[in-house]
Amino acid sequence: MSVQETVGNRGGANAKGLPSSPGKTNATDFVPQPGANFVVTPAIQEITDRALAYLAIGYAVHLSGPAGTGKTTLALHIASQLGRRCTLLHGDDELKGSDMVGRDTGYRRQSVRDNYVSSILKTEETISVMWSSNRLTTACEQGHTLIYDEFTRSPATANNAFLSVLEEGILNIPSSGQEKGYIKVHPDFRAIFTSNPEEYVGVHKTPDALLDRMITLEVTHQDRETELSIVQAKSKQSIENASFIVDIIRLLRERLGGSSGPTIRAAIAIASIVDHRACRVHSDDPMFVATCIDVLYFNAMRQTNTSITRKDIEDIVRKVSARSKPQPTSQSLSQSSGIAAVATMKPSEVAKATVRGAESIEGRLLTQLEQANVEVDRAISRENAHSAEIALANKDDVNRRVEERISERVKYADEASDSITQTHAVNRTLPRPPSFDQRTARLS
Repeated sequence: MSVQETVGNRGGANAKGLPSSPGKTNATDFVPQPGANFVVTPAIQEITDRALAYLAIGYAVHLSGPAGTGKTTLALHIASQLGRRCTLLHGDDELKGSDMVGRDTGYRRQSVRDNYVSSILKTEETISVMWSSNRLTTACEQGHTLIYDEFTRSPATANNAFLSVLEEGILNIPSSGQEKGYIKVHPDFRAIFTSNPEEYVGVHKTPDALLDRMITLEVTHQDRETELSIVQAKSKQSIENASFIVDIIRLLRERLGGSSGPTIRAAIAIASIVDHRACRVHSDDPMFVATCIDVLYFNAMRQTNTSITRKDIEDIVRKVSARSKPQPTSQSLSQSSGIAAVATMKPSEVAKATVRGAESIEGRLLTQLEQANVEVDRAISRENAHSAEIALANKDDVNRRVEERISERVKYADEASDSITQTHAVNRTLPRPPSFDQRTARLS
């Protein structure tokens, strides 16, 4: 007697093609852990508690809201509170029902040849269909928490399997090789869905029958406290700098109507770039202003019909800067102490000290102006019109600051000298050395 077994596969499936057994897991399963940087504020805790209450009695939870509001992160956080293994599934326009449930992947053929009697040949053949379970079937069998991210990006026909899973607790198995055409859903199975609004590109309309089987929680832009805590957790910025960045995002969002506009992702991006480039979080820093424009402009322009320009974003940065309370710096402290020292100086000494200070500040600003010229040349050489526009704006900004600081220094010297001598004219201008005039000419 001889036994011959033949296995045939199709679609590149597993060679064994056996259904998942309850004691095994695959690479798509994981146990979510609370993130070290996850921010829990009263608003986050409130929506988490509501979701856990619905899941506890068997309902599926649907987190719906604009992109960038933290729906996926919140879904993972909620799942971590359940303490069970998770199966993660992402919506896709190419997804089919068999990609979630499973499919027949081939066959197994067994032949038995009996030559015990030489004159008689007995052959028996058995053919069985092989079935391979996919993620939804595995989650239903083993009682996992299924996180279906952006499920509305899958066509409605691909999600039909959830109708019987969420209502009757039965998953239909479309296999000719199964003894039963369904499996009972494990009592610990839970489902968390996330989705974007239907007006988003690539989003399919969800059947009412499916929405009726889940509880939808609206997830909108976070409150200021939550956004501030998230930016601090995701970057190295101080609370003052994080507040400055968050206020820029919220003011621009308000300008665009409130519901649209930049999300917390934009605030995290700006804070991370500031960490890397070590620039100053202030409207006087051209590098910071350019970063805000780069991060915010195109996204804001795409998400709304309201007209928005780069100049509008720069104005918002300056408006937030004007509202912020200035922090005392070593330079401002030294200036205030210098004012007190002027009272004991002779007029000629005041003039000389003021000219030296003006020349020092002028030199530093002229260095920045030279760097701005280099950035303009680089942008033009790369034929990058957007970078060239930003670089030219930076150059104009530095040029303006040079002229303002020179004017302020000369005016300060006039006022200080006039208050001491009481003999000079109110509008007297201090004499300037030739080097001062030569450097000023370089600005034209």
